[in-house]
Amino acid sequence: MENQSPERAALFTGPPAYEPRTPWSPVPALLAAVIIVAASILGAVLVLGVGTVAGTSGNGTSAGMWRRDMSALATLAIWQALAVVLTILASLLFGGRARDVLALRAPRGPPLAYPKAVLLMAALQVAVSAVQYGFFPQDMYADLRPIVQLFGEQWVLALLVVGVGAPLSEELLFRGFLLSALARSRLGFAGAALVTTTLWTALHAGYSLAGIVEVFTIGLFFSWLLWRTGSLRVPMFCHALYNSLIVLVLRHVPLPT
Repeated sequence: MENQSPERAALFTGPPAYEPRTPWSPVPALLAAVIIVAASILGAVLVLGVGTVAGTSGNGTSAGMWRRDMSALATLAIWQALAVVLTILASLLFGGRARDVLALRAPRGPPLAYPKAVLLMAALQVAVSAVQYGFFPQDMYADLRPIVQLFGEQWVLALLVVGVGAPLSEELLFRGFLLSALARSRLGFAGAALVTTTLWTALHAGYSLAGIVEVFTIGLFFSWLLWRTGSLRVPMFCHALYNSLIVLVLRHVPLPT
């Protein structure tokens, strides 16, 4: 089934390549996703707490592996690692195969799906930025300043957490595991994409209105890439590139005051 004709892999023409292959039904999958998120958060808090206590010196200052300027990134990294492991384990239940349940098979057709997806993502980002500048100029940098403060001096760790960990954990859980189960329901793929994108956007609560709109729009685009290519690898790659570029730009380009 991997050797499909190039026509079937076109992003704009031919039938979509996505086909849900999961033994999970929608409601249990949704409950499992909630448990995965909660367990990952709890695990991160416990690990971080132990590391902080173990690394506290006699005068009460943090001297261990979890320095104060690393704690937020460390929490995210542990949450992401746990979420990836738990999502893969969940995909193996009920006789499932991770490669099928999470849509990790190769995209149908030639590898041009990747550069085409990147070009489309760049065009979408330009359009979204133009809308933000026109309607929400005060929010253009509102969501970026807290991110810069979050990174501190830990740019390499930030690149790994934001550019690698986030795409892996979020795509596997939301557009891999959960979307495949919801797509088998009456929602269909479109409804499943709306639900999973909404839940994914909820992870970014605290963003400005412009930021929430951008995240939701990008999420729908990643879902569309999955629908057209049949592979989570393509949106995962674009998500990683998108996040990595944000970190690198913030590293080298100071934000306007």
